[in-house]
Amino acid sequence: MELMKILVTIPNFTEAARGALAPFGEVIYRTPTQDELASMLADCDAVLCGLGLRFDQATLAGAKKLKVLATATTGLDHLDLAVAEVKGITVLSLRGEEEFLNSITGTAELAFALLLNLARRIPPALAAVKQGRWERERFRGHALAGQTLGVVGVGRLGRMMVRYGRAFGKRVLGHDPKVDVAVHGAEPVSFEKLLAESDFVSLHLHLAPETTKLFNRQVFARMKPSAYLINTSRGEIVDESDLLAALASGQLAGYATDVLAGENNFGERAVSHPLIDYAQTHDNLIIVPHLGGMTYQSREATDRFIAQKLAAYLKNQNV
Repeated sequence: MELMKILVTIPNFTEAARGALAPFGEVIYRTPTQDELASMLADCDAVLCGLGLRFDQATLAGAKKLKVLATATTGLDHLDLAVAEVKGITVLSLRGEEEFLNSITGTAELAFALLLNLARRIPPALAAVKQGRWERERFRGHALAGQTLGVVGVGRLGRMMVRYGRAFGKRVLGHDPKVDVAVHGAEPVSFEKLLAESDFVSLHLHLAPETTKLFNRQVFARMKPSAYLINTSRGEIVDESDLLAALASGQLAGYATDVLAGENNFGERAVSHPLIDYAQTHDNLIIVPHLGGMTYQSREATDRFIAQKLAAYLKNQNV
């Protein structure tokens, strides 16, 4: 087997996963800037990546030797799949790896943590205490028991969210045309009924043409003005300009997210973004930097799994 050049762009790639790739040739562990990436791909045979870099048409144009692109994600919106297909580049990902993914709970746990932080107003209360203010009445929040949680997308992560909601004594509604929602413990309802009756709505959807800006001005108008929205899927599923208007007018009580539209262009420095600007002076918006899978346990397990999947592909293809 010809020795290869493999680029791993995931920062702090776990040591336990590196051994799977070492037998195949030179493995470079580096997180380049977007501008540096294209030139680095010129002589690479394989790449293992995560989020944070775009593998678009311009970036892949000079990847003359690239045979396989492995991504440690289920979402693929950072990859230009059409260009990869034309260039004969095989794409490997975590999508469809249900047995493994069912053991990775970080994103659903974060979604419920964001829900709790919105309901109990924890971030602004903490900020006030840090300033020496002890204002209990100002930060009165909402109990969860007896309220209604609507889960949009009852796949792997949505099912976890259903369980967490039930554990807290919430009525849980679910909407997913592709899933028998009742089997997973939620009350199956139409999208309209979920919007009208939910006190909290949590999104667990893949980004696709039909889900892009699914939550927009018309949808917000059908939600309770007291409702909170949680998004750990993709920023583009929400029309962020309509969201800002809904938050500012009181049409929506609050929003918590770890994803923003265009975040793949941010690098490690959040550019000026309307939602980030709004959050500077308003308590009803919580943003964290795509932390869903960023637990020590999730990262180590995911690094191991995707490295082994890439190694198995290279071995079987005798690349």
